[in-house]
Amino acid sequence: MNLSVIFSNLIGFDGIIILWGVLNGFLAYQLKNQTNLLYEELNPTVYMPIDKVLLKVHKDKTIDLHYIRQLKEKETKLVHLFTSISNIFPLLGILGTIISLIRLVTFSGSEIIVNFTTALTSTFWGLVGAIIFKAIGGVINSRIETNHEMITILFNRMDTFEYEALINKNE
Repeated sequence: MNLSVIFSNLIGFDGIIILWGVLNGFLAYQLKNQTNLLYEELNPTVYMPIDKVLLKVHKDKTIDLHYIRQLKEKETKLVHLFTSISNIFPLLGILGTIISLIRLVTFSGSEIIVNFTTALTSTFWGLVGAIIFKAIGGVINSRIETNHEMITILFNRMDTFEYEALINKNE
């Protein structure tokens, strides 16, 4: 196979797939930073005695629940965007393949070989992007799930404690 054909394909449809890859890589970096920021905000808080948590929320104001919610919302937006773009890669590869194969009808001889190579490289880059970002997503998703569990634990503990305090106050 001629390497010049592969590199010339990078200017066409393969280049679009690679640009999507660069964009998704940037989103993965932002998502990783966002999940780490939320984790650092939650980690010491969740395992603190609940009376100290409530004191820090209501009196000291050192735990900002609104800020935690904002971090979670941004994390959710980034994960949906990252996942959506990651899911596009196989489709872009298939689209590049179909476009190249449709052109084969009007070509003859050596033009068919060049266009068939273009079809294969589009499929290749689409699959490479899908595999790479699926692996990255798997690593990041474990932290996202941990963050979700910690937020749920924190708010459940706060609700239970405040409900019990209200009942005890009324008795």
